[in-house]
Formats: sequence, C-alpha cells, structure tokens
Amino acid sequence: MSKVIWKILGTAFLLSALTSAAIGQGLEELARKEGKVVFYTTMNATESGRIMDAFKKKYPFLDSTFYRTGDEALLNKVETEARLGQHLWDVIELTGFAGYHLFLKGFYAKYDSPERKYFAEGFKDKEGYWTSHYTNTHILIYNTRMVPRDQAPKTYDDLLHPRWKGKMVSDSKDYEWFANMLKFMGEEKGIAYMKKLAAQDLRMQPGHTLLTQLVAAGEVPLGVAMYGHRVEQMKRQGAPLEWVGLNPVVLNLHPVALSARAQHPNAGKLLVDFLLSRDAAKIIQSFNRIPDRIDVPPDPPSLIKGIPIFPSDLSLVKDYNRYVKLFREIFKLS
Repeated sequence: MSKVIWKILGTAFLLSALTSAAIGQGLEELARKEGKVVFYTTMNATESGRIMDAFKKKYPFLDSTFYRTGDEALLNKVETEARLGQHLWDVIELTGFAGYHLFLKGFYAKYDSPERKYFAEGFKDKEGYWTSHYTNTHILIYNTRMVPRDQAPKTYDDLLHPRWKGKMVSDSKDYEWFANMLKFMGEEKGIAYMKKLAAQDLRMQPGHTLLTQLVAAGEVPLGVAMYGHRVEQMKRQGAPLEWVGLNPVVLNLHPVALSARAQHPNAGKLLVDFLLSRDAAKIIQSFNRIPDRIDVPPDPPSLIKGIPIFPSDLSLVKDYNRYVKLFREIFKLS
C-alpha cells in the first residue's frame, strides 16, 4: 500500500477520533447543564454501587443515583410510574425478557452509543435501542463429593437417567430459559423433553443462588440451569462444586437502554456509554460475572469460551404468558 494511501487513512482515522472526542465533549457539557441522572437496575446493590461509584468519579458534576430491585418488581414500578405520568428514570437495565417487554411498549429511546461496536450480534439490537452489558449462563452444576467428574451428565438427555430421579433442583421461574430451550429443540420435541425432565421429580423453587447453595451443601447432587458466575464465586470460597455446559447454554442477557421520556437524556447517554465501556466491563469481570464486551473476557475465561452458547431470543417474550403457562403446567407448579 502506498505512502499516500496510508497518509489518507491516517488522516481519516485522526479526523474520526477528533470528531468522536468533540461529540463526547459536547455531550458532557449538555449533561453538566442537566446535573442529574437516575439509573434503575436489577444488578445486586453492592455491584450496582461499585459501578455507580466509578461513574461518579468520572463525572463528579452529576448527581447520580440508582434504584435496585428484582425484575418483576422493577417492571411493575416502571409501568406504574408511567401510568401516573411519572418518568423518573433515565437509564435502565433488566434481564432480557423484562427489558424487551419495555422495548416493545415504547419505553426506550434510540441511542447508538459509540461503545456498541464492541458488542457482537445477538447482544444488541440493530437499531440502537438496547445493548446487553453482561450475561448469565445457564449451566448444569454438581456436587463433586457426590458425583465423580466422569459420571456427571454431559447432555440434556443424560438428565433423564433413572439415577437422577428426585436428585435435581431448578428455578421455578426460569421461563426465559424454558422458552429458549423450546426454540432450540423445536417446540414439539422441546415440550416432549420437558415433560420427561419433569417426570424426574425436580425440586423447584425460586432463587438460583439459593439452589446453588443447596447443591454445595449436599442436599441434592445436581442443579439444572444454574448461573455459571455464581458457581465460580462459590468454588473460590471452597465449595465442592463443578459445572458442565450442556448444549445449549442459554445466555440470559441484561440489556441497557435510555428512556424515551428521560428527564436527563444527555446525562443518560453518558451513563449508557459508561455502562458499555471497558472500565465498567472490568468491574463486572471483577465480580466473576460475564461481560458482554468482546475485549473483556470473564474471569475465568472458561465461563464463556469453548461452550455451546445460545443468546436468548428476546422476541420470544411476545408469547411470554403462553410459555409461563406451559412451564407451570409441565412442572406442576401451582
């Protein structure tokens, strides 16, 4: 390639960088005038606090606050506030189905953050309304004192063996995992499989962390569709746990989005940029969670590398009530 072409490309790159810097500086000035930003999230309070502290350090001129609760509660809060004409949040993060439900109802503003280029397809929409900043993997876990490594299930069909009857736990509200499993398997085959799995007398109750603790304590040997990062956290604390990435490993996304009715839209854009930034991804990495940025691997990398991942198809939420009904009927949940 000639020196002239290199010079042209170099100049173009420099102009692009200067333009991005100018846009960023302009956004910061507009945010400074707004003076505040409000973040709604489902990430636990300690982790949310760490990320927001880092944001405040970078933008000390903003009054940055966050509100944290679970998916259902946050979804209800947002919709209730909207009915009352209150638009209190600027940026939100929920799990995939809940977040996509808000997207379909028009709660999100289009904002194509410059950080979105670091996220692969399947982890963001094409129009720029949402981007997932971290992921939960649904994996099989087992107690290493009760199950030798060479006897641990390697496929979903292995879970149907008589030896595992009455010896597994699973979350009683894992509707998103269920819906994506039916899509992966094909609905007819998927429903047939789930009925066979239900016949294994799984212990069903809400709370992935609690269920992981039950497996670690030896109350049951297997946990189906548990969160990979939680297992790694407990392993580092000495828990007798190991995991297997059965095919598919459904990924539970956590989309970040700007409110279509944001009172502080420019400060909100700064927060979206930060949540999708490398700095925020490194903080997420430090929790043993799985950042969705392509340039920040999880700790350990094996949480995502080399396993058969299947990012959640958020459009399935359109049939959410049907999936909930099917799930509860199949697993005989009142």
